[in-house]
Amino acid sequence: MIKKIFTNTFYQMLGKLFTILVTIATTVIIAKTYGRESYGYFNLMQAWPALVFIIVDFGFNAIATREISRDQSKAGAYLSTILVLRFWMSLVAIITMTGLLQLMPYSQELRNGVRLNLFLILTQALYATTNVIFQPKLRYDLATIGNALGYVYIFIAVVVMSSLRFPVAVLSANYIIGGVITVIFNLWAINKLGVPVKFVLDKVIAKDLFVKSLPLGLMFIFSQINFKIDSIFISAFKLPQNIPLTNAASVAVYGLAYKIFEVSLAVPTYFMNSIYPVFVIREAQEKAAFAQTFKKTLLMLGSLGVVLGILGVLFSPLAIRLLGGPEFSLSVVVLQVLLGGIFLYFLTQPIAWLLVTLDRQRYLPYVYFISAAFNITANLIFIPKYSFYASMLITHASEFLILLMLIFFAKKAWKEKYA
Repeated sequence: MIKKIFTNTFYQMLGKLFTILVTIATTVIIAKTYGRESYGYFNLMQAWPALVFIIVDFGFNAIATREISRDQSKAGAYLSTILVLRFWMSLVAIITMTGLLQLMPYSQELRNGVRLNLFLILTQALYATTNVIFQPKLRYDLATIGNALGYVYIFIAVVVMSSLRFPVAVLSANYIIGGVITVIFNLWAINKLGVPVKFVLDKVIAKDLFVKSLPLGLMFIFSQINFKIDSIFISAFKLPQNIPLTNAASVAVYGLAYKIFEVSLAVPTYFMNSIYPVFVIREAQEKAAFAQTFKKTLLMLGSLGVVLGILGVLFSPLAIRLLGGPEFSLSVVVLQVLLGGIFLYFLTQPIAWLLVTLDRQRYLPYVYFISAAFNITANLIFIPKYSFYASMLITHASEFLILLMLIFFAKKAWKEKYA
C-alpha cells in the first residue's frame, strides 16, 4: 500500500513537473514578448475562472472517493452523476461570472478576454471529475498522461501564436482546448479501466452528494476566496501613488510571484490525493494505525514545507529574473514572503482531510468562512494603502488563522469519534 501511495504521488508530481515547465515557459514567453501590462491582463483572464474552479468542485470528489474506496461497484454511477452535476454547475458559474464582470472597471478588450476564458471553468470541472475514478483506484499514471497531452498542445500553441503576435486573450484560451484534450483522453482511459462513461444523473446519489458535500462545498467557496480575491481587488481598487504601477502592472507583479507560490502548493495537494484513500482504510481498521499514519503524514509534510520555504527564499531572485526579467524586480520580495510561509499550507491540508476522514467535515465551513471574512476585510482596508504588499501578508495571516482553528476542531473531532 505504501508503495502505491508513493508511486501515485510520484506520477502526480511528474505530471505537475511537466505542467510547471510548460507554465514557466508560457509565462516567460508572454511576459517577455508582450510586456508587464499584457501579462497582467493574461493573469486576470486566468484568475477569474480560477476563482470558481474549486467552487464547482463542491467537495464531490472527496465524498465520491470515500464511497468508491469502500465499494468499487459504485464507481460508474458516481462518475456519471458528477459529470452531469458539474456540467450544469459550470454553465451557471460562467453566466454568473459574466454578469459580475460587467461591474468591473475593465477595458472592453480585457472584458472580452475574461469572458472567453471563463469556459476554463467547464474544462477544469470535467477534468476534476475524472479523478473521481483515478484517485480511489490509485491510477494517477493515466491522469498524468492525459494532463501531459493537454499541456503539450498548450505549449506548442503558445509558441506559434506568440511568434505571430496573436492577442493575449487567444493565447490564454488555448488552455481551454488543452483541457478538452485532457478530458477526452481521461474519459477514454476510464472506460478502459472497466468503468462505463455515461451522462446520466442518479437522483439518489445526487441528493446524497449534495447533503454530504455541503460542508466541503462551502469550505471550498470560502477557501477559494482566500486564494483568489486579492488579484481581483488589486485589478479594481485605486492603488497608493507611492507605488508607481498601474492596476494591470500591479496584478502582473503580484501574479508572477503568486503563480510560483501556487505551483509549490501542488506538493501537499498531490500527496494528500494519494494518502486520503489510505486514511479512509486505516480509520475503518484501527484507531492506533490511523493515528500513526496521520502523525507520519503531518511530520513529513511539515518538514518538507520548511525545507521548500528556505530554498524558496534563497532562490526567489533567480526565479523572478529567469521568468520575468527586470520589469518584474518587485516580484522578488513578494515571492520570498509567500514561499517563506509555505509550511503553513503543508500543515493545514492533512488536518483538514483528517476531519473529512472522521466524517466531521461540518466544522470546515466555519473555519474557512471566518478566514474568508478576515481576508476580504483586511484586503479592503489595506490594498488601497499598501497594494500587493498587504495582500501577501494577509494571505499568510489568513492561513495561520485556519491552522489554529483546524487544530482546535481536529482535537474536538478526535474526542467525539473515539471517546
